[in-house]
Amino acid sequence: MKKKPTYMDCFCEVVPIKNINNHEIELVEIKVPFTNTSIIENWAISFRSKYINNDDLRDMTEATGIGSLFEYLIHYVYPDKDDQQGKIVRIGDFGEILVADYLMFVRDYWIPSLLTRYSSKQNKDRSTMGADIFAIKFVDNMTSDNPEDELCICEVKTGFSKKARYRLKDAVDDINKDNVAELDKRASISLAATMIALKKRNDIEANFIDKIRRFQNPVEKPFKTSYLAAAVIDETQLREKNLMDVKTDSSPHREQLGLITFHGENLKQLMNILYGELGVKNIGDK
Repeated sequence: MKKKPTYMDCFCEVVPIKNINNHEIELVEIKVPFTNTSIIENWAISFRSKYINNDDLRDMTEATGIGSLFEYLIHYVYPDKDDQQGKIVRIGDFGEILVADYLMFVRDYWIPSLLTRYSSKQNKDRSTMGADIFAIKFVDNMTSDNPEDELCICEVKTGFSKKARYRLKDAVDDINKDNVAELDKRASISLAATMIALKKRNDIEANFIDKIRRFQNPVEKPFKTSYLAAAVIDETQLREKNLMDVKTDSSPHREQLGLITFHGENLKQLMNILYGELGVKNIGDK
């Protein structure tokens, strides 16, 4: 397991609640220390690295003749905050990365798509096709083909306006709209796309690819499948009643479905900081 970064201490689990169907909803409060420069800088650098690593950022900035590293990020990497579609993708990516970090560093899942989902986009203002997050957990922390190995398919919805009060319901609805076979097919596509992208990299070992391949054939190599509906919303829009009203009794995945809501003050401010210039602090601007 990777070393947990200091910014993950901002994720605080609080007392869960139950929805109308007596289904537990986990609550995680994100307490952002905006005045702690070190933590915020490290968070921004980690966030940026999901899109592009240091070496590639330097090389591409020089190759394109862009004036600075941050300008390159704005023009070629980060979703456009001034474009309507880009703004939607920007918010969505932000929420997905927060949830992925939590699953990886707190819940001990492995999320290989973090290496490719945001760095291999053909259009920075469009979302990558497939499941938002697929998270993997091995029983003995290695490729063993143990039927207790787990693939968690996660749908993430993020928002800051009044509509954010219904983001958990939106996540559940999206998980429910496909039958089990179709949803699993989307996850399989995401797995395959990640494998192909990683094969093109010279810093990835073959056994790394094999760990993903293990989940491509559930017939010959069975494993457990779980589902997670996640919402990321600003504290001002958190309403327990709206969460409790989310129905799960008719979900085709209800026996394997987890519900979780992340909330915190000024999450939009956090998003803007993570997409800001602090993301290149560790490599400097030439």
